[in-house]
Parts: sequence; C-alpha cells; structure tokens
Amino acid sequence: MKFRLLWIRSNADAQFSEAIDRYLNRIRHFFPIDVTEIPPERGRQGASDETNMRAQSERLLAAIPSRGTTVVVDERGRAMDSLKFAKWLERLTIDQPHGVTFVVGGDVGLAEDVRQRADLVLSLSAMTLPHQLARVLLLEQIYRACTLMRNVPYHK
Repeated sequence: MKFRLLWIRSNADAQFSEAIDRYLNRIRHFFPIDVTEIPPERGRQGASDETNMRAQSERLLAAIPSRGTTVVVDERGRAMDSLKFAKWLERLTIDQPHGVTFVVGGDVGLAEDVRQRADLVLSLSAMTLPHQLARVLLLEQIYRACTLMRNVPYHK
C-alpha cells in the first residue's frame, strides 16, 4: 500500500512546513508516502478566482493516477471519526494494491469535477480550513490510523 498526496504548491509558513515534514516522516515508518505538488495558477490579469480554481483543478485531475483509490478532502464531504477512518484505511491496505491518493485543493478551492472524480470525498471539518492546516490535519489522521492499525500507542 502506498499513500500519495496531491496538492497545490504553497509558500506555507515554516510551522506548517515543519509539521507536514514531521508527519510525513512518521508515516514513512509504516507505509511509503509521496507528495506531488502542482504549481499554483498565477493570477492572470483580470482572472477571477473561479478561473484560477478551474485551471488548478484541471492540473490536479491530470495528476491523479488512473489506478487506486482517490480521496478528495473537502468540507462538504463525508465525516468520519478517527477510529472509523483508521478502519476504512486498514481495509484499503488489504483491498487496494494500487494505493490511495489524497487530493487537497489550494486557496481558491476545487472544481466540482475533482470531487466527482473521487472514490470518497472526505471532510476533516464542517468549517472551511486554510489548505496548509488541512494538510497537517490530514497527515496527522493518516499517522493516527497507522498507529491504530499496528497497535502502536498514540491514540487516546
């Protein structure tokens, strides 16, 4: 099983970058994990957020592997507690030899066709989160799921 993270490149502040790196390294003790960063759409003169979102979404869609499970992170998605998420992810490690790709949008959001491409649209919160914070929360939950799958003390 391999985890893939797909998101728009960001100039996140140092604290977010450090937290992301910390959780990536922790997850690597359990499963291979790769991050693919898509270049952001540079705001063209007069281009709307909608235009930029569509351009970024097209590049995200093009980068999603044709095989494996695709999970799009969006506040309108399905909510799961940590234990349900861990059980769901554990089933994937058994049933899905081609891995799972998690897609996180940028600061202008995701087009509907990205959500439609997903096997699961997952909500980390009903609230809108900054995309850098959503990355950290997602990685922490993946790490928590890994520890639950392997009976490593972490989850309380």
